[in-house]
Amino acid sequence: MDKKKVAIIVLIIFGLGIYFSSLRNDSKTLAQMKKSDNETKQKQLIINNKSHDLEKKLQLVKEYETQNHKKTATISSTANTHCVNSDFVELFNQQSAEFEKILSTKHINKMQ
Repeated sequence: MDKKKVAIIVLIIFGLGIYFSSLRNDSKTLAQMKKSDNETKQKQLIINNKSHDLEKKLQLVKEYETQNHKKTATISSTANTHCVNSDFVELFNQQSAEFEKILSTKHINKMQ
């Protein structure tokens, strides 16, 4: 073989080596990107599930507060019509609201 044919074969082999090396590098990069995307999707799914759970718990807290406010209003109107001073009922309702607020906040903090 003459020098030109050897040089062309060497260049072709060198070019193919670079080409396959870049393909291998691209496949590694693609695999890393897929892995990163999967991790991101899993984290997003966890965040969505926790968000959904927190929304449910918030709804339960709101329902609980609504029920308690109805009960408090019933107690105060009944107490006012019978024998308890209205100032005492007002103070009792304020204190009950403060306790409910403290307890509901502690409940939410524990869930986080």
